[in-house]
Amino acid sequence: MHRDDAWDALERARAMDRKVRPMGGWYAIYGIAFGMTSLGLLLTMGVTNSGTGAIIGSSVALPMIFLLITYANRQPVTPRGYGHLHLWSLAAWTAIYGTTIFVGMYVFPGDLTWWVPMAVVSALPSSIAGLIALRRSRSAQ
Repeated sequence: MHRDDAWDALERARAMDRKVRPMGGWYAIYGIAFGMTSLGLLLTMGVTNSGTGAIIGSSVALPMIFLLITYANRQPVTPRGYGHLHLWSLAAWTAIYGTTIFVGMYVFPGDLTWWVPMAVVSALPSSIAGLIALRRSRSAQ
C-alpha cells in the first residue's frame, strides 16, 4: 500500500466513525427505560407488600422488558464497549434487585424507607450505563 492509499483509507475510516458512532446513543434510551421499569416494579412490590402487587408489577415489567429487548435487537449498531458496559449494568442490577427483594421480603416487608431508596438504586446501573454510552456516542462529533 502506498502512502497516499493509506491516508485515503484512514480518512474513509474516520468518516465512517463519524457517521456510525452517534448511532450508538440508542442505548441511553434502553438503559434509562430499563432502570425506570425496575424502579416501578420494586415500588409496586414494596408498597403493596403482597403477591398481588408482585403480579401486577410483573405484568407491566415483563412486556416492557420484552419491548426493550426487541428495541435493542433492531438497532443497526452497538455502542463502543457495549458488551462490557451491558454486562456490568446487568450484573450490578441483578445484585441490587436480588438483595432488595430478599432483604425487603424478610426484614422490611412494607417498609417504604427500605423499598423507595432501593428502587431508586436499582435504576442506577442501567441508567448510568446508558449515559456512558451516550457520552461515548457523542464524543465523535
